Amino acid sequence: MTQTLPSVDDVKRLGRAIIFVHQHDHKVTDPLIRAEIEVLLLTGKAMDFAARLQGHRNLVVLTDALVHRYGKHAGLGARELINTVLPALKQADLIDYQMALDGTIANLDEFIGVSATVTEQSVRLLNVLQPQRSDLAFLHSVEIGALAPLGESQHLQEITKRGFTEYEAVEALRLARAVRLNLSAPSADLNEDVIYSPYVWGTKQLPLATFLSKLPPNERDALLGMSQQVLATPGLQISKLSATPGIIHSARNAGLIQAATVQSSTGVSSTYVFSPLLETEDNLCTTTEALHLRKLFVAHILFGHESAKAGGGRILTPDVLVQSLVNRGVVGPATNIGTDYYLLEAAGVVAVEPGENDRAFLRLVKPEIAEAGLNWIRRITDTSGAGELTRPQKPAKFQTPEDLRGAGGAAEDAAANEVMVASINELRKEMQRAARRDDPWS
Repeated sequence: MTQTLPSVDDVKRLGRAIIFVHQHDHKVTDPLIRAEIEVLLLTGKAMDFAARLQGHRNLVVLTDALVHRYGKHAGLGARELINTVLPALKQADLIDYQMALDGTIANLDEFIGVSATVTEQSVRLLNVLQPQRSDLAFLHSVEIGALAPLGESQHLQEITKRGFTEYEAVEALRLARAVRLNLSAPSADLNEDVIYSPYVWGTKQLPLATFLSKLPPNERDALLGMSQQVLATPGLQISKLSATPGIIHSARNAGLIQAATVQSSTGVSSTYVFSPLLETEDNLCTTTEALHLRKLFVAHILFGHESAKAGGGRILTPDVLVQSLVNRGVVGPATNIGTDYYLLEAAGVVAVEPGENDRAFLRLVKPEIAEAGLNWIRRITDTSGAGELTRPQKPAKFQTPEDLRGAGGAAEDAAANEVMVASINELRKEMQRAARRDDPWS
């Protein structure tokens, strides 16, 4: 069977699906499954590494030590980095580099997001790494699941329309379900399961609040206020949501809201929530929020505002600080800069430059992330936090929505689950209505 040539938007969705697979890497524990999607996992790690390099070409010299450090944070050992990832990135025209005689990296230039977006470059890199048909079928299943909730038979048909056999489609969906990149909800109307992705809510730019207002009263009241809160105030503390813990946990699992947590070195944590509809901005950006860099940035700025050490450069007014960082490219010096931004530095969003007397400067490496973060922060009317952080803390760990999905929080009770199943089925119908007759799932 021949595969159809994908459009630019299709390529971007496939690239985003590669990042979705990468975000679930640490949850894929079965060695047999890991072996089946080895190329996709490697591509995801390589693009995670590449995203950390992005923005350095004019600001910070990518030394051998810095490149290897970014590689470690992306889960790449020195041998895999030098022998496989760097050559593949060079062949895909994402970087150029030269090696010194002693085996170190003499110099490295990055072109991440220059000739194409990160999501498009992800697909380019995957092609360099020579995926099997089974890899591509799996990736298409993930992409279709994130595109719209479909009945299982319709989901399989969409995979075969992309040039795969029925057997390849069934195996692809099996794998996607096994790693929980595709989930299912029963549908009495279809007499089969509806296949959907936790990323589905943000893919069609639906007016989510309007959609939820069409639900029956119980479901509407449970979800509408919460969705409006999260969309209007990106980075709101989860304790301020107007919903029960069970509904919040269920909504997180289904992808209706995205929660990200900053945890301090002493174990104290603060969780911030974001709307998946914010990811619809992806196609206008060179980066992709599937990597959660904007969430990482906003959460750290708010965490620094709420709990950073007084007298060491606590962020008093987050939007003013970020605006200064965007305008000048650097802020400081401050003591807290040298201790509190390690995770942002590891992600390649900022660079910390030492100053005098243990005070450091914060240099912006990825302006696009800070500019988007500033827009989100300005939409929060109250950044004072929930009050649970009462003593100075240093951010030590960042947990993404994938880390938090399906783990921790309140138990997902039957009522909350019923609400989410009803919502998924209504979303399927709404997308069918919006798609008209010319879309493949109508």
